[in-house]
Amino acid sequence: MGTIDLYLSWGIIYAYALLTIMLLTAFVFNKERLLGWTVYILVPAFVVHTAVFFLRWYWFGYFPANGKYENGVTSGWFAILLTVYLFLRNKGLRGVGLITVPGTLLALGYGIMVDPRGAEVHIASLKSSWLIIHVLFAQLAFGAYLVASGLGLLYILKDNKGRRSEASPFYDRFPKLPVIEEVMFKFVVYGFIADAIMIAAGSIWAKDLWGSYWSWDPVEVWSLVSWLIYGVTIHFRVSLGWRGRALAWILIFAVFGIVVTYWGVDAFVKNSLHALGVSGGR
Repeated sequence: MGTIDLYLSWGIIYAYALLTIMLLTAFVFNKERLLGWTVYILVPAFVVHTAVFFLRWYWFGYFPANGKYENGVTSGWFAILLTVYLFLRNKGLRGVGLITVPGTLLALGYGIMVDPRGAEVHIASLKSSWLIIHVLFAQLAFGAYLVASGLGLLYILKDNKGRRSEASPFYDRFPKLPVIEEVMFKFVVYGFIADAIMIAAGSIWAKDLWGSYWSWDPVEVWSLVSWLIYGVTIHFRVSLGWRGRALAWILIFAVFGIVVTYWGVDAFVKNSLHALGVSGGR
């Protein structure tokens, strides 16, 4: 039964690869019609991605967050969910896919290559409702941060055209810079709140699982650092008036802290309590 979703996942990967090529071509060569076609690839791919997400949940009886493959499926699903929302709500915000689509492609591709089995039987201590709450808000935060990063890139691209005083009907059809910035900031705040709930839920769960609310595990530390970076960014924007390109550049690169938290620590630190497997904590 697990073989079916692996085949479907490869189909999703190819669809996201095609979509990445279409988005890059559209923005590099200012192909408005090609950008318009991207929604016809994104929506069906997301439908299949949704099927994989819920099929694994149904088949194995737990929220799909066990192992690198499932982590790629779940984190990518939330990122693409928010991307589809923006694609359908405002055609001018489709540039967000320049980050979210290849990001999901890499996460899912990495997971399926290094962890093709995906699922293992959960040990009893991991069969907790707090697992769903903790991981749900973690992946929701990741999706929101990735969207903010994509909007930051869209902001920079449009601003660059304006600074060169170049006539560009392609970029003129995107929302004005203040509008992009406002939506970008809303997703940062959304992700920051979801991230805070994730950390709090993880602490409550850790008390039951490991005996303490905080263990200074590498994943916990990176998660806290990443959350604080976004918190400082929000503070700078609200209190010090950081706007425009400075804010966009910060949000483009801040997401790498989340990537390190979710994938980097597990790849290089073997004794983490959060190892993404049956003996791990997430």
